[in-house]
Amino acid sequence: MNDYLKLSGGRYHTAIGYYNTAYHHSTWFQTATERPYIFEYEDEGGILPIHMVGVQASGQIPSGKLGLHYIAEVGNGRTSNPVAEPVQNYVDENGHKAFNAAIFARPDAIPGLQFGFSVYKDSLSVPDSPRINETITDAYAVLIRPRFEWLNEALMIRHAPSGQHVYETPAFYSQISERFGMYTPYLRYQYVNASSHEPVFPQVGLRTGPSVGMRFDATESVAFKLQYDYTFLRRQGPIDGKSCIQLSMCAPSAAAVQVDFKF
Repeated sequence: MNDYLKLSGGRYHTAIGYYNTAYHHSTWFQTATERPYIFEYEDEGGILPIHMVGVQASGQIPSGKLGLHYIAEVGNGRTSNPVAEPVQNYVDENGHKAFNAAIFARPDAIPGLQFGFSVYKDSLSVPDSPRINETITDAYAVLIRPRFEWLNEALMIRHAPSGQHVYETPAFYSQISERFGMYTPYLRYQYVNASSHEPVFPQVGLRTGPSVGMRFDATESVAFKLQYDYTFLRRQGPIDGKSCIQLSMCAPSAAAVQVDFKF
């Protein structure tokens, strides 16, 4: 309609925090080989509703040099059935729509800076459990410049089964990188601490540890990435030695096509 009101509908990435809207399925655009654990896709073990099917309103907020923007969404939440498609494309299983609201700023005074906050709410019908009220709050601050990036994001997932104990799962990641010619070394640390009795994702538990990597941009459309992860798990000790080699190729055109290979 104008810069202050844009409407869209369909299947899209939920505007929870920063990473999920800044980087979609094309790994070419992100520095690392993989998304932070908390933003992994639903069908790959992720703990967030990464996708939503519904309607979205977004736009600018008159704020001068502060550069405020808003996003408001309503749609089908994630399914509670562990064997069903995680994203509910056609109908919400319990008739309760999910809501998400986000606000962020891009101040003119600091080029490349963006910080914001979002709140997501839904109601889940988990088998063998009373209805669960879900609230996900996220706050972030990122600095993105041509040769330097620093991403910081923290969230809290709150699950409140009716009449039972409330479970709160804190999580965060921080990633920093700087480009030197064709080479971009990067470092990421991430953390998620879920109760062993968490009713929605009891298998997650504690996961924390660093990742180090190197991106090599051979050409403007071909990049090689090498990443090493060290992850500590509750009652299992550390996982030492997980690594990933990735080749990303992006066609240099308006409609880019990417092919990824992981070894």
